[in-house]
Amino acid sequence: MQVFEALKQAVKACADVVKWGAGIQEPARKGLAADLQAICTNCDAAYDAVLTRLVPIKNAFADPTALATELRAFAADGTTRANFKPDHLCGQVDQLLIRLSSNLDPLKYSIDCRRIDDVRQYLQRFGNFDGAIFQSYDELVAELDRIATQIQTSASDKEERSRYAQHVIQSFESDLRATQSAVRDAKTQTIDLI
Repeated sequence: MQVFEALKQAVKACADVVKWGAGIQEPARKGLAADLQAICTNCDAAYDAVLTRLVPIKNAFADPTALATELRAFAADGTTRANFKPDHLCGQVDQLLIRLSSNLDPLKYSIDCRRIDDVRQYLQRFGNFDGAIFQSYDELVAELDRIATQIQTSASDKEERSRYAQHVIQSFESDLRATQSAVRDAKTQTIDLI
């Protein structure tokens, strides 16, 4: 009879583990979805801050002198740069990647094991989008500063430089909006995997 009692206790222990495991899956998935939503919200807020900061530049396109002033102000705006890429954004993505790699974190076990690599790839896309657009931002700032210098030092082609600044701003704005859309798509695809 002791064998049956031991077997009964073993089965009960296994059932408790399965019950516990099932209980942690849903909260872990909900937590991942909330984290992804927070990352996307941070991206949107940062990108919107840049788009808002571009408005005075766009309003000055018709006046080369005012445009040069706005371009310099944008290039020197540390607040916009800080908003553009919040330090915690990449940290949030990195934390999720670490949690998915940890054998002790319930998040790893709340996702179909065949999809974990796909989830990791989509999470890495978040960081890649953000890193690429941040580099693009730095390049934009440098280019706008050069254009401002050219407008201020050249008497003959201010209008041409102003049109070029308009082209550069519109191109960056288009890229930024496309990146916002790509981040949202990556979030949706990641959510679909969990």
